[in-house]
Amino acid sequence: MSIKDHILLWNQANIHVMDVRHMVIEFKKKLRAYRLPASAFLFTTRGSGQICLDGHVSIVRGFHVLHGGKGACLDIESGEELEFYLILYKASLPPPFHQKLHLILERDNPFQQQYAFTPQYPVNLLNKIKQMHNEWSRPEALEKLHTKSLFYQFVYELLWQIQGQGIETSLPNLSEQAIRYMTEHYHQTITIETMANLLNYSPQYLSRKFKDQTGSSPIYFLIKLRMDKAQELLLTTDATLQEVAASVGYPDLFYFNRMFKKHVGIAPGQYKKRKHVSDNIQHSANKSLKYSIVNRFDQRYIANEDENHYQYREKGDFTVYKRSKSSMAATLLFCLTLLLSACSTGGTNTNAANGQSNGTKVQQVETNQGGAANQAESTSNGETKSVSTLFGDVEIPVNPQRIVAVDYLGSLVALGETPVGSSKLLMDNPYIKDKVAGIEDIGESMEKIIALEPDLIITLNRKEDVYESYSKIAPTVVVPYNKFKNIHEEVTYFGELLGHQEEAIAWLTDYDARVNVAKAKVEKVLPQGATISVLQEYDGLVFVFGKISGRGGRAIYEGLGLKPPAAVTAEIMKEKYHKLSLEVLSDFSGDYTVLTGNKTLEEYKADPIWGKLDAIKNDRVYIWDEERSWFQDPIALLTQVEELADWLIEKSKS
Repeated sequence: MSIKDHILLWNQANIHVMDVRHMVIEFKKKLRAYRLPASAFLFTTRGSGQICLDGHVSIVRGFHVLHGGKGACLDIESGEELEFYLILYKASLPPPFHQKLHLILERDNPFQQQYAFTPQYPVNLLNKIKQMHNEWSRPEALEKLHTKSLFYQFVYELLWQIQGQGIETSLPNLSEQAIRYMTEHYHQTITIETMANLLNYSPQYLSRKFKDQTGSSPIYFLIKLRMDKAQELLLTTDATLQEVAASVGYPDLFYFNRMFKKHVGIAPGQYKKRKHVSDNIQHSANKSLKYSIVNRFDQRYIANEDENHYQYREKGDFTVYKRSKSSMAATLLFCLTLLLSACSTGGTNTNAANGQSNGTKVQQVETNQGGAANQAESTSNGETKSVSTLFGDVEIPVNPQRIVAVDYLGSLVALGETPVGSSKLLMDNPYIKDKVAGIEDIGESMEKIIALEPDLIITLNRKEDVYESYSKIAPTVVVPYNKFKNIHEEVTYFGELLGHQEEAIAWLTDYDARVNVAKAKVEKVLPQGATISVLQEYDGLVFVFGKISGRGGRAIYEGLGLKPPAAVTAEIMKEKYHKLSLEVLSDFSGDYTVLTGNKTLEEYKADPIWGKLDAIKNDRVYIWDEERSWFQDPIALLTQVEELADWLIEKSKS
């Protein structure tokens, strides 16, 4: 960035001083992984040490100035006792501002740039900072105003010295920052929105730059990172599957299982049991996670101690700061190659599993033309209606034409609606695979959703930041998981939402007729008082499911109206699922069992615990895999009701 552009943006910016701190790090002490909450100047005044800002190391002695943007990762290791000041500030351009300024800001944001140098006239800067700190320490508003005035004087003096000394400034590599953050926090919930906010960019810009620089989306990278780490834990530790799932950012074991199978090719339980894995493969799995870009002080050497030391190499071939775009991209792709196994992204958000919401009201109103809800191809007449949602009233088209179904794809397809986009996980639903032609896979990409130009987005994600991102693209309706008590409520709701009331009535009429036929047949053959349990066996863990869940629970209890074992209480029936210990498995096993598992009936019979259950011993168990039992949309539910009814009828003959 030219110093003229740098000065131009400082002249136009609104500045808010957030904090002025005076700090001392004792001899050989360290400050680790402090993430800057705002843009910052760091000015060392005494002592020596190594300061690492997003992997870029400066060897400092005495006076030294560093600048970093919001979200940058700061590490300090003192040699001698190190004294410094830290000034945190926030800068923004007041609207409206000229397009030229916007382009400069997007290309080279001076408030996010990183640079480090030894000032030629440090005492001038020191005097300003000391005054700032003294004024900031006082509670009066007038002193805070004086601090702001002194900050501008400090910035002027700094820019004057930068210009005079010919110091180069540059933006930190955004992909490196994002990768560093993901490798440090992959075990936590990460969204593109929270990461973008931390790094002070828009989600769209972060995704676009990340893909330009690495060839991959941030979410794709994160999934691969988590899968690699999960493989390492499975191969090298005795951690349970639940512990592995939680440690790589998946609190829902079943969702982790689906993601692992999708990206690795086999279930994690099977992966863990593979006895032919060699020590070399284990070593490779460990080594692949030691990314050079995230090692800070432990794998590096300093090239020349007589110069400014923000040019250095970490162990390997990763040169920081002055690198060509092609070499940077190649390095990142090399890291990705180490990290990733080739698989495609896909999935639906499960974070709202326990969400509840009040009833939703739909009221048609007249509105003016224009706005996100009235894109050129979105409605037939520009009319919208007001929908009461979790996030307040939302104006949506009366007849939406370009729907993105982040969730609830099966519910829309049941009404004859073909969205323009959805997730591959939902499109892989075996019950609707013949009805998804022409639907685009949105993966985890906001850019893909934007490109589809939707006039309505439907999701179950209750997170406010996610909702805000979606709603900037198109009117967004959040429908929390388990909002509906039964299939009638669900189909009726979406019929009203999309203007398909007649289709909803017709579908439910057909559903009721077919379900009543199935129920009548089952009632004739099933013994009086017979119970049915719905279970899933997963690598030694057992889960029982109620009437609001998949795995057959909704089909058995809601569709066919059958009874669970007495141990399955009303509370359990209201839960998504309930974990059991093997010691009490027999209490939860019914006369008949619908079981999601990966073993054969013979293997269950040979098991010392499962083999003692009456349903297993007497072949009254329906075993299916998760690819069919997981789905519980209207079409899946109707098909499951009829298939399970046929199974019960067949078992009654034996």
